[in-house]
Amino acid sequence: MKKYAGVIFVCLCLLQGTASGEDSCIKTMNQGAATVALGLYEQSCPTISFSSGVITKDVKYNCCGSAPTIRVNGGDWEKLRTAGKLDGLRYQVLSNSNSTYTLTFRKMVNDTPTTINAEDFFK
Repeated sequence: MKKYAGVIFVCLCLLQGTASGEDSCIKTMNQGAATVALGLYEQSCPTISFSSGVITKDVKYNCCGSAPTIRVNGGDWEKLRTAGKLDGLRYQVLSNSNSTYTLTFRKMVNDTPTTINAEDFFK
């Protein structure tokens, strides 16, 4: 009888997505449009993308781990990069031009930045 209860429990978990291997840490939240840019720097989860709503936007976050926001001295970055000391470092680049944000996820391979998928940031 316990064996059947276990099988039923596993099936229920699979149907609900909890044991299906699905990335449940990728979250989409609807928030005020004015707070999206601030969230790029203040959220503990990296922003993957957001909709173009005027009043509210759907913002997609990768909350599979923590990712603090830091600023690095450009000279220090270049010195460490050319020395190969940043190998394996994963980071997000936020570019802003005319109130348009571009989000790029990267990983250093030796001394060269390579673009990765946002979903692979914590893998």
